[in-house]
Amino acid sequence: MCTKDKVDAEAIILDNYEYEEGIPLRNVPAFKCPVCGEFIFTEAQVDEMENKTDMIKAEMLAFERKVTVSGRSLVINLPEDLVRHMHIMKGQKVRIRPAGKRRFIVEAPDS
Repeated sequence: MCTKDKVDAEAIILDNYEYEEGIPLRNVPAFKCPVCGEFIFTEAQVDEMENKTDMIKAEMLAFERKVTVSGRSLVINLPEDLVRHMHIMKGQKVRIRPAGKRRFIVEAPDS
């Protein structure tokens, strides 16, 4: 229901919708007010758009890096875009944990 016009909104599918600017989502379920034309989303629809947007951003921030050596440790340099995205600072500690045999997760603590 459109709270502004107090009318029932109709269920629609948006071919293209940017929940976050610059990241288009396809076939997004929504509701549209027949009076004002505004789009209305349920909490579940917003959660789904957030999840899809996060997945697209993760793909956009995929980088390939060469493993190098520093002393007796293997090193992977973090790209500037990823560092900025994760708000990682020089000297900050991060947590690294395995996620199966072929990947690991790097977590930056909340600042």
